Amino acid sequence: MAFELIRISNLRNLQECEISPDKGINLFLGNNGSGKTSVLEAIYILGRGRSFRDNQLINVVSKGQSSFTVYGKKRNKAERTEIGINCSHLGCQVRLNGQKVYKLSQIARETPIQIITPRSHEIVDTGSSIRRRFIEWGVFHVEHQYQYYSSRYQRALTQRNRALKENPVLAKVWDREIVESGDRVDQLRKAYFLALNQEFKIQLDNLASVLRPDIGFYQGWPKEKTFEESLEESFEGDKIRQHTRFGPHRADVTFRIGKTPLGKWGSRGELKIVIYALFLAQANIIKNHIESFPILLVDDFSVELDGINAEKILSNLSDHAGQVFLTTSNSHRLLTRQSVKLFHVEQGEIKDLSV
Repeated sequence: MAFELIRISNLRNLQECEISPDKGINLFLGNNGSGKTSVLEAIYILGRGRSFRDNQLINVVSKGQSSFTVYGKKRNKAERTEIGINCSHLGCQVRLNGQKVYKLSQIARETPIQIITPRSHEIVDTGSSIRRRFIEWGVFHVEHQYQYYSSRYQRALTQRNRALKENPVLAKVWDREIVESGDRVDQLRKAYFLALNQEFKIQLDNLASVLRPDIGFYQGWPKEKTFEESLEESFEGDKIRQHTRFGPHRADVTFRIGKTPLGKWGSRGELKIVIYALFLAQANIIKNHIESFPILLVDDFSVELDGINAEKILSNLSDHAGQVFLTTSNSHRLLTRQSVKLFHVEQGEIKDLSV
């Protein structure tokens, strides 16, 4: 299901904007600082209920204004969905088809959204938390039980860590709950990872990637032991360090070529092709489960991509993806193809160039 109408009010430098995007690729052209990334931010908020640029939504409000509003309408055959989000110093209100939403997971499941930014390479060469979030987002949309078991695990982990600091004797009370929920979280993640690994190789072929990395999954404890065994054997050390050292909260994904980390191979442009392959692999897996391709946002599309690689990605998106929103400051001839709907952003105003 794709957005057919998006309205944005008082979000950063976007004052009053309305766009009617295409179901396929939508390209936003403009100089740096014109508001292109803010358009993507608004769409991201519609799908996640939060920003990818700031931890506090109130900081997204335009200077001199008291609140911002984003509204999106989607249609799939006879079915219509409306999402509205208003945020002020008094708090944020989210409505789905006119009904108030209390859990952001409701709109996240309603509108799966992925974003690729110039910093997306961090999934390869920074800490494990960003890679865990990537996997968790995919499992969340594929396995509806995942949120239940993940929430159970996080609650038990929080209680166990608190006990390790305040009264270690009570920490073991939480071991059974941690093991039961943690094992289920791990099972769902591993099943998803196997599918991701297979699809990732297909996407590398589609994009004719020069780099052919292998991806591996670390469950969060030694592979030769069960989670229960690792938790039991590490208890004394956990008491000393006052936190739980093994478990799904320590899971990670590795990217290697041979024994060498992927980040040490190739150019930024070659690495970006791999990143696209990874995100498209995840999107295809989700599409196979919910029969709808996630909405894809790409900020600064042409950065670190030459004309050949840009064309490969655009062709792949045109052939296989659903609704895509791209931004660029480079009006290269490849980006004016007929299959792309063009918008121009300048000083916070958006003009539909197809009109």
